[in-house]
This record gives sequence, C-alpha cells and structure tokens, in this order.
Amino acid sequence: MSDKIKFPKKKAVIFWPVGTGDSATLVLKPDEVVMQIDLRHLEKSEEKENPEWPIIDYLVDMLPKKNKRPYLSLFVLTHPDKDHIQGFAELLKKVDIGELWHTPKIFRDQKEQNKLCEDANAFRKEADRRRKAILAGPDNIKSGDRLRVIGHDDILKDEKYKDIPDDCKSRPGEKVSVVDGDNLSSDFIAFIHAPFKEDQAKDTNKTSLALNIKVFEEKEYGQFFFFGDREYATIKKIFEITEEKKNNVDFLYWDTMLASHHCSKAIMYYKEEGEEEEKFKPDIMKYFKDYSRAGYIVSSSLSDFTDEDSDNPPHKKARKRYESIVKAGQFICTHEYPDQKKPCPLVFTIDSEGFNLDEKRKKEQGSAVLGAAVESARGSKETPKVQIGQG
Repeated sequence: MSDKIKFPKKKAVIFWPVGTGDSATLVLKPDEVVMQIDLRHLEKSEEKENPEWPIIDYLVDMLPKKNKRPYLSLFVLTHPDKDHIQGFAELLKKVDIGELWHTPKIFRDQKEQNKLCEDANAFRKEADRRRKAILAGPDNIKSGDRLRVIGHDDILKDEKYKDIPDDCKSRPGEKVSVVDGDNLSSDFIAFIHAPFKEDQAKDTNKTSLALNIKVFEEKEYGQFFFFGDREYATIKKIFEITEEKKNNVDFLYWDTMLASHHCSKAIMYYKEEGEEEEKFKPDIMKYFKDYSRAGYIVSSSLSDFTDEDSDNPPHKKARKRYESIVKAGQFICTHEYPDQKKPCPLVFTIDSEGFNLDEKRKKEQGSAVLGAAVESARGSKETPKVQIGQG
C-alpha cells in the first residue's frame, strides 16, 4: 500500500489497516504531540498490492520533526504479543520516542521472556535502558529517556522500580495527563483501568493494559476504550469495580471502542468453572451498550470473520453481537473501510463541533477506490466490483 496521506489538522484518533493486529495513532496536539498505542508493521505491507498499510513508513513521513528527526511523544504498549509490537525495533531506529508506557510484569518473568518475539525483546531492553537512565539522573529526566511504569505495589516497590520517581509510576484507578514531561490536561486524559493485581500471574492477554482515553477540544471531547486482548471475566471486572467505586464511572463511557483481541468471541462467550461449554454472556454486552455515546466499534482485523470454534479471531459470532448494540454501519472492520479491496485508515476527529467519524476523508478515499475500479474495468464488460460502505 503506497497512498499518500497526512495527519488531520485537528485532534484525531486513527486506526490503521494492519491485518489482524493493533495500531492506533492519537493526534493530541496537531503538528506537536502524537501518541501511538501498539504497533504492527508488516514487511509485506510495503508492497503496493498488499492491503495492509506499512505504518512505520507513514509515521516517519507524517510525524512532527524535532531536531530534524521524526518525533513521537509517547508509545504505549498494552502487552508484548507480536501482533501488538511488531516492528518496534525498526521504529526505534527511525523515530525519536519521548516516552514509553508499559506494565512490566510480563518482562520480569524469565519463563515468559523466553517466549517474547524479537520486537518485544527490543522494547524490554529499551524500557530497561530508560529505567537505568532515570535512576542515574532522577531530577533531570530528558525526552527520549522517559518511562511510565504501570502496575501495583508488587511491581512498583520491586527492587528495580522502588527508587524511580513517583511521577514515573501509575496504578490502575489513576488518571494521567502528562505526556513526555508536558501537562496536557486541557487536551487529553487517560484513565488506567487495568491490569488488576490478581491478573499478574496469568497470561499476557490477561495482563493487558486497559485504558479509557478522552481527547478534548474546548468543551467537546471524544472518548475511546482500549482493552488490549482482555477477555470476558476481566473486562466485566473493569465495569463492576468502576461502578462500585462510583467516582470514576465517567471513564466507562465510550464513543469508539476498539474490540478487544481483534473481535474475539472470548469477550462475550465464556466457560464458567464447572461448565462443559462456553455460553453467551449478555451482561457484558449490556455494559457496552449502556455506556455507549456515539457508539462506534472498531475491529482491528482482516475481514476473514470465521464461524469456527477456533481461538483465533476475528469471529463472526462476536461481530454479530457487536452489531446488535450499535447503529447500522457503526461496527467497522479496518480491512473493510471504505472497502475490502483497498482499505484506508479509519479517522475519528475531535474539534469545536464535537466528535466525528471523518466522513470527508472517507468519501475522498472511497471515490479514489471507485475511480480505480472504473478505470480497470474499462474495455471490458465487467462492472466495478467495489463496495463503498463501512463494512
């Protein structure tokens, strides 16, 4: 894929077509502050005929420049599975990253370290380099060395992290508005829902960082939910605990929700202890529906939704359940937007008029695809085989 695009000249959240994997870019201050949540860069996507977008190439081209280098204010890793961190070593070479956020438990377990992919190991080494730089100069932490460690006291008071300044640490249940040393409270706030303390001995999916993010423009804002690859039990717990504590219920609402684990059915189908088979769990869908605002659900995945009982997403069952709680066309697969043949980044904007799906950008992209299809069909009796829509 080789289309030329630019970041919007307004605040935005962008979901990229990168196959079945996650890559979301948040423009918190146009031409100044950009945040990346997870990364999946595929070498094959650099070939024009492939539908996946080579995200690193676009970031290098589109990011603001600092000291003549592309500058990414913040990179957030939800968990170190390959489809959330692929290409990080290359990104680190080509882009200056002001700050990293991560939950370090998975990197502390030697058994789990042996399972890490090459890019996850590159992230672990970079996070550790930053940790050492912070400890060497805690009163003068520079952009490029900043690190936010997210977890509970068993992590934050560990020998490796106990001497790191408190403003480099966060616990679930806390809000963060500082990015690479700058207070962005009028532009952005991230509420940390998870990991939970009892998650921490479990697999990588269940230790995923879960965030609810608000992006502000004056009195307007857009609200976004990121669950990583969490499944039914721990997502339900996010809603239960937040409702019980009451003071942070506002951070359960969402305009756009990134479907957990690339539209896995494990979010709403679950086998309770003692049961022989998994069952549909309507309570989690009720939570999603009750806290929906604009109501867009994004599946960051290929369009190969399956009916099989496989653990591998995306699942058709999950898609149908999500579609049942939103308006027609507001469940959007990243590889169906605006059509399957030539998917384009999905862009939500926030400006003084509020939160919006960037329909103008969609129409321009769709028109380009349609034009290409018409051109290729000329001289034949075929009609253009292009679906213009939201999937």
